[in-house]
Amino acid sequence: MVKVTFIHNYRRGESQSASNLAEAYETSFSRQITLNRMCCSLISEENRSRFRAFPEGYCREFDLSLEQVHAVTDLDVLRLLKLGGTLPNLEKLVSIYGLDMVDLCAEQTGETPEAIKALFDSFSS
Repeated sequence: MVKVTFIHNYRRGESQSASNLAEAYETSFSRQITLNRMCCSLISEENRSRFRAFPEGYCREFDLSLEQVHAVTDLDVLRLLKLGGTLPNLEKLVSIYGLDMVDLCAEQTGETPEAIKALFDSFSS
């Protein structure tokens, strides 16, 4: 994620320094933490009920970025992964809707569930 930020800023003609790069990394890393922390909070039934009642408000309690909030409410797994979500944490989010992570990813990508499962297995090895 740091490289993407660096390349994007470089292409816009902005000069980069070590402090700018470190700031982008820290911001990205803290956003990843908040997204995963929000997903982990969904272990609690009380939190799941609050999330179901008002997903956007619940996400805002964790200071998620607007892009993260949209990805959560859209259940866009690929975008959530790009934004720093981890598979185990995203499974907690997806399960609130009674969905299976493999089937949802297969539907969103057009791949077979078997291909998605193989991809997930490759991440854990």
